[in-house]
Amino acid sequence: MSEKQLEMYVGVDFGTTNTVVSLADAAGGVRTLVFPSAQGRLPTFRSVLCYVYEDNDVHGGVRRVYCGPEAIAAFLRQGDEARLIQSVKTFLSSRSFSKSAIHGREYTLEEIVADFLRGLLKAAQWPEGVANAPSAVMVGRPVKFAGEGDDALAESRLRAAFAAAGFASIEFGLEPQAAAYFFARRLQEPATVLVADFGGGTSDFSIVRFDPSTGTATPLAHTGVGVAGDTLDYRIIDKVVAPALGKGSRFRPAGHWLEVPKWIYFEFEHWHQLSFLKRPAVLRELREIELTSDTPLAIAWLREFLEQELGFHLYQAVNRCKTELSSAEHAELVFEFAPISLRRSISRADFEQWIEPDVAAIDGACGDALARAGLRERDISVVFMTGGTSFVPLIRRRFESRFGAGKIVAGDEFVSVGSGLALLARERSWDKKINKNR
Repeated sequence: MSEKQLEMYVGVDFGTTNTVVSLADAAGGVRTLVFPSAQGRLPTFRSVLCYVYEDNDVHGGVRRVYCGPEAIAAFLRQGDEARLIQSVKTFLSSRSFSKSAIHGREYTLEEIVADFLRGLLKAAQWPEGVANAPSAVMVGRPVKFAGEGDDALAESRLRAAFAAAGFASIEFGLEPQAAAYFFARRLQEPATVLVADFGGGTSDFSIVRFDPSTGTATPLAHTGVGVAGDTLDYRIIDKVVAPALGKGSRFRPAGHWLEVPKWIYFEFEHWHQLSFLKRPAVLRELREIELTSDTPLAIAWLREFLEQELGFHLYQAVNRCKTELSSAEHAELVFEFAPISLRRSISRADFEQWIEPDVAAIDGACGDALARAGLRERDISVVFMTGGTSFVPLIRRRFESRFGAGKIVAGDEFVSVGSGLALLARERSWDKKINKNR
């Protein structure tokens, strides 16, 4: 049978930082689509989009939407004429955030996600004979969406966005369970598997019992916590970057010393919202603080940071430093955009001390999954760790200590969820066909 005749099942892992699209065929073969980039063809697509009005004419110009690597390039090229949208997944469960004003027009959260999905489908390099606008899709969702909002709202928003992007049939699969299905193909004998899926916004756990002889998979428990890669990034920002931008310093209005408002630095916890601080009232207040500050240069840097909208560049620098600390004992954080010149050496020991409470929260969610399944560590056959944050040494050591290094399995950290979703789509489709024919 030729590839054109194969029925394909689509899985989309819409992530906080990256998105993956995978296909499964009727025979159970699975592949991950690739996307063009400056680094060559990659199996992941950055979850970012950029709205631009061409010709510098906000009212009469042509509206363009760039996605993935093209969005970043457009933002760097267009500057003030561009609006970069990042980490949109973290807003899905929030009732307080439903729309955003972009160049004088309001966009709902669903419209923004749909615009990204259209760009994703267009950029993907699809196999010959497979349309780049499939009608059915299995969409991944975390066990618990980031934030303290409404999970049902988040899922309904995702459903509406995928429908607006052209999908007629939309189903959801838990991301850690999808990774478990992908991993289960390696098993030769019955096993109880714990999947730990570490993303950008959430860390999710699923315990599944697999029996390869019968092809059955029995979910036993799942839990999740809104602590993951973005949270770890913020610890570096809070401990290193924020003090360099005046956190903890004082100013002296009317002869009395006051601390620089802490709420400004709280906003750095959600770096993708930093552009909202570029308001005339905030910038005016910072100019007044700078006049009597005991660290005027730091306040000047903070003001320049906001005026130049350097949130994305800060994210890149911090993430690069965190990644280096996964393989080195020390890494240098470099963030230089005139007049800001910040260089700090960070040790892995210090970083691990900063993130210890976060890792404890992740470990607690794992323990909750075991408790819900009525199992103990010795009952787990294999622990499959996936997602970019699984590379953080402290997290890996914590799981090795809990379950034993011999039980820890890794691999395909960035594409296992998407591939598992495609396989889940295939399985559910077959189940529907069998039930229909009974």
